[in-house]
Amino acid sequence: MPTRYMRLEAVSPEELRKIRGLPPTKEHKATFPKRAAAGAADARSALKRWQETQPVPTPPRNPEEAIQAVRLTRAQAAKLRAVADSDAAPAEILNQKLNPKNLFGTLYSALTTYEYMQLQAEYKRRTATGRAAAETERQWQQIVSAAQAAYAAAGLKVRPADLDQFVKQLTASAANLNAVVRIAGSAAAADRGTALTPNTKVSASFVAVAEKVIDLSTITFPIPGLCDKPIKEGSFTKHFSKSVSLSVKIKYWCPTWTNPFRTCTKTVTLAGVSFTVGVNVGYKITCCGATAWGQGYAQACATIVGISVCASCSATIVGVAGVSRTPVASGCIYGLGINAVLQCKFAGATILYLSWPFGWTVTGPCPPAGACA
Repeated sequence: MPTRYMRLEAVSPEELRKIRGLPPTKEHKATFPKRAAAGAADARSALKRWQETQPVPTPPRNPEEAIQAVRLTRAQAAKLRAVADSDAAPAEILNQKLNPKNLFGTLYSALTTYEYMQLQAEYKRRTATGRAAAETERQWQQIVSAAQAAYAAAGLKVRPADLDQFVKQLTASAANLNAVVRIAGSAAAADRGTALTPNTKVSASFVAVAEKVIDLSTITFPIPGLCDKPIKEGSFTKHFSKSVSLSVKIKYWCPTWTNPFRTCTKTVTLAGVSFTVGVNVGYKITCCGATAWGQGYAQACATIVGISVCASCSATIVGVAGVSRTPVASGCIYGLGINAVLQCKFAGATILYLSWPFGWTVTGPCPPAGACA
């Protein structure tokens, strides 16, 4: 199945000034090396070395959301499955009329029900053997009490009959159950577990993906009068697209048969997320150096029960470097490195925070002797 990117509407440069939280647009200057590159391979190596020196950005910390558990129904589980099966999860979250609060609440109830279901199966197995029946029953009542405490920690009071009903609702659809099994199976533990007590608080947050993308593609175009006066000016559009996993850090019930009063903080993979955004890169360039700047922003919003929930991406040029000057038969090829920071958010939480250094080459005449002294 082809990847579906978030359908974000680009915001015009005139409207960018109204967007809160965006870094200011700055001009970044660079000069081309005085030493000429030996050839195309030398120029490519210079660009690669520059790209490797660019840092991985540190993303802002996403806020922790206190979990309010939901009474799990087949319809509620189907909403979670629709999100989990999507490769444009923020769009599907909006389609399902969810926001982070009820998404996290549904996820918590689904995972807690799945844990309960597994211990319920163990209870039936032990009961069927007929061994140590009294001890098995005592342990099972402890597990039931622990499950109720797990829901109470998330603000939901339940009876033992409710727990059985939640299992029935989850298993009513094989597709829904498989989605929850897949999410639970993706869990990576952040701790060894803590005691579940009446004072236990549970919360969740989206996990930001922070990395550096080495972009091997290069934007190339000719400027015949590059060494003429005045300075050549123009712009081009650079598109950024990225697909990653949408993950949630969540504290929830993680019982064992002999230790049911336990919670764990884990990171689970919820779904795929694919974003795309373009930035209009403005430039001034001569055969001695260049100045570049740019910023792009795109968003999609929906109103859910009076709450505006938005997905957005911004791309900002944060650095420029002259990396090569390569003489060829027709003149010179000038190599520039441009670094952008790509930040994508959903409902105020950062999902992606990427450093994206890419190459821009310009063909034109070589500088006259002494022009760039």
